[in-house]
Amino acid sequence: MIDLTFEKYSECNLSELKIVDSYSVHQWEHFVVAFEGEVPSELQEPEALVIVGESGNVLQVILREEGCDSPLFQFTENEKKQIIDWFEQQEK
Repeated sequence: MIDLTFEKYSECNLSELKIVDSYSVHQWEHFVVAFEGEVPSELQEPEALVIVGESGNVLQVILREEGCDSPLFQFTENEKKQIIDWFEQQEK
């Protein structure tokens, strides 16, 4: 996770991923993904929002906490890749 104040940086291995909600917003599908991992203690109820385009490709992965975009942290590219790789396996 990357601290948006650039004071902390860590790579988390995410596990126990599962889709807990999904909904449409215009032409995009949004999937809320719960996960486990050694996340920073400041994060409360972290989850990922995976936004998928019409062609089925992942457009964006956003770190959320308590149901909103996280104001403190964002995923690293490696963490996003973990989520995208897992998500694409779910589609098969």
